[in-house]
Amino acid sequence: MIITLDGPCGSGKSTLAQLLAEKLGFFYINSGYLYRSLAHLLVSEFGYDEAALQAPNIEHVSFILHEDNFTYQYQDGIARVFFKGNEITHHLKNSTVSHHASLISAHVGVRQLIVPLQRTFGDMYNLISDGRDCGTEIYPHAQFKFYITADLEIRAQRLQADLARKGIAINFEEILQMTQARDIRDMTRTISPLKKADDAIKIDTSHMTIDQLLETMLLVIQK
Repeated sequence: MIITLDGPCGSGKSTLAQLLAEKLGFFYINSGYLYRSLAHLLVSEFGYDEAALQAPNIEHVSFILHEDNFTYQYQDGIARVFFKGNEITHHLKNSTVSHHASLISAHVGVRQLIVPLQRTFGDMYNLISDGRDCGTEIYPHAQFKFYITADLEIRAQRLQADLARKGIAINFEEILQMTQARDIRDMTRTISPLKKADDAIKIDTSHMTIDQLLETMLLVIQK
């Protein structure tokens, strides 16, 4: 069985996907980690700047994602990424890497290498995946699809609070503009833009607790 959660940044889809995977005992693939890992490694291993990230060398991408170099694991409720045997998960949780990932995620050559990796996991496991196009492009045959969203201001508040917990102080107006810009970039990109799958169930997380949201999703799945 495959369950997908798509939606904009700050909607809560990753948190919900992880908790749902734990409840059901499913394998969880954080598609954002795949793109963040690639962006981080293009910068750290090959010295890419923002301009280069928008047109990455596919040989570099292929080298990074080769099965001898790149490993994604999900065990005991924790997603971890390794490169050449060294864990890089701790490098993937900052706003700079997130921004860099959004630059490469629209590149057709990058997607042609990452999508087969995602589908391989779908062939191997009962799987839950969150991202921008999991239900529309990666797993169009998924048995259950959810589109997770929330008001722009609430998503910006969540992102600001998340950064504050990491010791990063950014004023709300700047966060709001960043969130809106990310939405526009994700929804208008030529390759696999963010959109609701026709058969996806839309869930607004703006004013619901995590427990309420999980209960809503589990009821849909159990029915």
